[in-house]
Amino acid sequence: MSSEVTAPADPVNLRLVRGDGVGVEAEYAGDHWDAGRLGIWARRGRGTARFGTITQPWLRDQVKVWSRLRLATGCAFGTVSAGALAMSRFSRFLAECHPDVDDEAGITRSVLEGYLSWLHASAYATNTKLLSLSMLRGFLDACRRHGWLAGLPHNAVIYEEELPDRDDGLPRFVPEFVMNQLESDTHLDQLPSPTARHLIVLMIETGLRIGDACTLEFNPIIADSSGWPCLRFHNLKVRSDQLIPLSAKAADAIRTQQDHDRRCWPARTPWLFPGIADNADGAKPYNAATLGTQLREWQQRIDVRDEAGAPITVTSHRFRHTLGTRMINNGVPQHVVQKLLGHASPEMTGHYARIHDTTVRDAFDHYQQQRVNTAGELLPYDPEAPTATAEWVKHNLSRIRDSLPNGYCGRPPQQDCPHPNACLTCPDFQTTAQFLDVHRHQAATNAKLIARADTNGQFRLAANLRQVQSSLERIIPALEALPTSEGPDHDQS
Repeated sequence: MSSEVTAPADPVNLRLVRGDGVGVEAEYAGDHWDAGRLGIWARRGRGTARFGTITQPWLRDQVKVWSRLRLATGCAFGTVSAGALAMSRFSRFLAECHPDVDDEAGITRSVLEGYLSWLHASAYATNTKLLSLSMLRGFLDACRRHGWLAGLPHNAVIYEEELPDRDDGLPRFVPEFVMNQLESDTHLDQLPSPTARHLIVLMIETGLRIGDACTLEFNPIIADSSGWPCLRFHNLKVRSDQLIPLSAKAADAIRTQQDHDRRCWPARTPWLFPGIADNADGAKPYNAATLGTQLREWQQRIDVRDEAGAPITVTSHRFRHTLGTRMINNGVPQHVVQKLLGHASPEMTGHYARIHDTTVRDAFDHYQQQRVNTAGELLPYDPEAPTATAEWVKHNLSRIRDSLPNGYCGRPPQQDCPHPNACLTCPDFQTTAQFLDVHRHQAATNAKLIARADTNGQFRLAANLRQVQSSLERIIPALEALPTSEGPDHDQS
């Protein structure tokens, strides 16, 4: 599927005659646009754009002209609808704060600065404020470029630095305790239909956005060179086709759904997930809003709860965040996660790395307070100290360079090791109770090596081994004396 559109009329001549016209022209002249009647593809449930809430006729007409041009140049219908809603906020501001503004000449820089303050003081979310200002900025630029509002003051501009920063926050991944409930076959069987079950399984396994999942073609599988199944779909957000490898579970869900479709729509349906209501010919894809409702009601039915025992409801988009977080935590490179999830830039994928960093930093702080050196001394550590962050960075870089079977190297990675393979006699060596069994086994083996070296007259080797044994005899009791309470996962890799 493609969100590209074909201009229904010559984009050079975009005059609107209010309340007049025939067919498509009548639709464009109205204040309520329907994508289907305009011959423009739109995601199911996203096919309307409303301009009636823009109460100033001179402003409403030009917003419609601007919107029509955007459609003609390939803008998605949902984006145009969002622009109409954003401009209605500016209209409301004018009606409330500047009712005397009756044409474009009244949109002065002073009025725009007032709108900045009005939005800032409003209860809108940060990203809604950003969208409102970005759309107004684009509209004013287009009016100036095309001469649509001849009386617009030259300084009627929203500057780039006046746009608020996007509030991306951290991805809202679903805790594994909750995911275990949602991924349970017993619970999945309680979904209202096989189609809903297969849709949810596929989104969990692939991280697809709900709109992309609902509009998958009937046969979206392509095999790679080794015969492994890949999913082919159109990424609506970045407007490009994409291929991603499928897990065996996801591929099985697709094939089972195809069998279901063949039974229910023997004359064939173009969709992998056809709509379930008023869809005898299978021509309509599954409705994203319907799936959202079913997902919410299903979670209430199976009584999903968090670790504290409180009821919790998870949206489908959080499956996407969960997959990204799982992959980062499992060591999948960030650029690979970016490709798999179809992010246009690395910034969004970077949020998953921040989640991983926060989680692992907690485990690192716990580990730092459980370390002993070769003298069996507990090493001091304050997670609030100014040097704690530098030590965290050094630890991560060291873990990339050095992989030791019985502890960690405390040297900075930029510094070469002067005594490789001699860690138990090195002052930079650190270890924790995680490696206690390794040290006990090494001590027993080392004692036998010392006895053999003495018997064979290998006195220098025996002396070196005794140094190691001396370190082990200090380390083991020190680790055994540490509190036995379990902290966060020790694995920092």
